[in-house]
Amino acid sequence: MKLNHIDLQVPDVQCTAAFFERHFDFEHTSNRASPAIAILTDREGLVLVLQRLKSPAEKYPEGFHIGFLVDDEATVLAFQERARAEGLEVSDVIRNNRGTMVYCQAPGALLVEVGVWPRAR
Repeated sequence: MKLNHIDLQVPDVQCTAAFFERHFDFEHTSNRASPAIAILTDREGLVLVLQRLKSPAEKYPEGFHIGFLVDDEATVLAFQERARAEGLEVSDVIRNNRGTMVYCQAPGALLVEVGVWPRAR
């Protein structure tokens, strides 16, 4: 069984959808004008549903994030550069035994990781 559907609650559905379209090449498959829901796909089987947060007081737990594993460090660095140029809050590059990664605060206080894991030896 493959995980292929994620539903996230965000305060501004269309702003968050635009972030995923710009930075991760997701395709919007639902009504772009809806303030309540956006359905996106990565064209490889993952469906990302963004729904309007019902209560602004609700927050994701500390440390909650979604991640994109990429093939090389250059992709991580390029993402960091694009995100900073766009004015998004993005971490410095982190290198440790888990790999190389950056964390970005996406619209809606959604933490997104872009990273590459070390190659098996």
